[in-house]
Amino acid sequence: MCDSLKGRVRYFTTRYRKSHDGRGRACVLVDDQEIINMPFIVEYNLYTEVRKRKESESDKHYAELYKEVSNEYYNQGLYQPGDFGFALDEFLSNSISESLESDDWIVRMLAIMDRRVGKRTLEKIKPSIGNLPEWLQYFYNLRLQGENV
Repeated sequence: MCDSLKGRVRYFTTRYRKSHDGRGRACVLVDDQEIINMPFIVEYNLYTEVRKRKESESDKHYAELYKEVSNEYYNQGLYQPGDFGFALDEFLSNSISESLESDDWIVRMLAIMDRRVGKRTLEKIKPSIGNLPEWLQYFYNLRLQGENV
């Protein structure tokens, strides 16, 4: 975490062991307010939406519909709890430059808040922020403000 956001941004995951399926959620907090909440219900809603579309678009393969619906959800900042873990694995396995260019929005969120991203890189990135989903722009702008860029 970059120095300017230390103490302001926190991530957490939890698992509800006594729930019927043992699922949980992941969350990103900024100044103790939930900015991204990744509850299990998103996973349920995603699969429900895919099944509905499969009924009306029977010519499409299930995997294709799943990818379409997932992308729609991701652009809105709606993620499944497991998505955070997968993104964290990718982020920790890649270089910071690869993470900043990742197709996974969560990986990019993690990367933009990393201390290895300096002011020069932030200056290069700044013009392209408007092309990102609104929820991700929030994190980019948070970092830019933290660094006075």
